[in-house]
Amino acid sequence: WEASPLCREFLERNPQIDGVQGISAYFIRRYQEILEQQALITAGWEEIAMHKVEGELVPNPQMVDKNLRPYVWNSNWGTHHDLAYKLANLGYQVVLCNANNLYFDFAYSKDPMEPGFYWSGLVDTRKPFELVPLDVLKTGTVDIMGNPLDLELYEDYVALQAEAKENVLGIQGQLWSETVKGPAMLDYYLFPKMVGLSERAWASDPEWANLPKRSERLAALEVAWNSFANSLGQRELVRLDLLWNQVNYRVPPPGAIIENGELMANTAFPGLEIRFTLDGSDPDKNSPEFTTPITAKKPVKLKSFTSNGKSSRTSVLSY
Repeated sequence: WEASPLCREFLERNPQIDGVQGISAYFIRRYQEILEQQALITAGWEEIAMHKVEGELVPNPQMVDKNLRPYVWNSNWGTHHDLAYKLANLGYQVVLCNANNLYFDFAYSKDPMEPGFYWSGLVDTRKPFELVPLDVLKTGTVDIMGNPLDLELYEDYVALQAEAKENVLGIQGQLWSETVKGPAMLDYYLFPKMVGLSERAWASDPEWANLPKRSERLAALEVAWNSFANSLGQRELVRLDLLWNQVNYRVPPPGAIIENGELMANTAFPGLEIRFTLDGSDPDKNSPEFTTPITAKKPVKLKSFTSNGKSSRTSVLSY
């Protein structure tokens, strides 16, 4: 825009606009006026409620009364983690789309075989479940690089004001399609993350979210997650198999280690079967089931299986 003859000519005719950095806000105003004439509401990403001041995008107080609905995605720790609350406190009606917790095209885990992006961290089934929509700092534990969150860095955190809670319309999961290569991968990204999102979107804040001490909250969250993970493995995934047998939900691969000559293994969702082989072949539904530590040496291959035989990726303990 800075080098555009059309933009320069436009700014000369409209000196009230704050130079090149004011063009975006002008566009949003014009766009909103056109839709308003048709009795339509303007909804869009957070930028529709922002404008540039000295080169930095900040909330735009001039558009609060224009009935815009910003969808706030930019929740990176250390930069915009409280942006949704700043906008809601101003009076905007917002939808929380936190990339840290609600971008379903992010990888489930840090594994080269796991598809998905990770520019704002990893998003597994627990990430939407542990989100406290009205106060993200309550249970935030790691930054986008997976490092422990240093809460002392967030002394300037802007909390959601009590009277602004009604300005939070809800939360929304996003699934960008550039890495989706067909229906099976679509399902893989969506489920079971969608179940975690539903738990947080449809239910009021759980009791653990309102405990006064952070240590108490995180301990209670672990208990709640354990219960939820059991529900997934023993009931909800079974229900998906019964209702929609073709849903290609992600079955988490087992974790395993050989320690002092003993093979130990577990699964993220109790209720799934773990089957293993010691001869180098891939496990199938007829392979031995792991139920208790056994004497073993590498190589070992393991898979998790659901009630109808759907399996995870193979976990390998190699030499």
